[in-house]
Amino acid sequence: MTQSTTLILLPQTTYLNPGNGAPYTVIGNSQPAAAYYLGNQDLQTVNINLTNCTGNVVIEATLASLPVATDWFRVYELETSVSNVSSYTNIEGNFVYMRAKIEDFQNGAVNFIKLSY
Repeated sequence: MTQSTTLILLPQTTYLNPGNGAPYTVIGNSQPAAAYYLGNQDLQTVNINLTNCTGNVVIEATLASLPVATDWFRVYELETSVSNVSSYTNIEGNFVYMRAKIEDFQNGAVNFIKLSY
């Protein structure tokens, strides 16, 4: 099966120094995962593109149709330290929603994090 859906988990986001240089977390919007539309579909591809980025990219998923904060769990993590990253990873799971966030964001830019299935 070819991938036909591409959604933005985290759009272009540039580090904004809060004045004290402290790292912070940016959380993207939740997007329907493969199982939301396709029932038993369990393969998603996440594309990550970063420029000079320092932080921890986290992909989270949920099985809940109306998720609350405690419904999310980690399915992938990528630590970066002033890195340019252009990569993808396949994530298997019958998830309803997925989202991306960058924790300990200290430098650089997230060009995009996309979900395809």
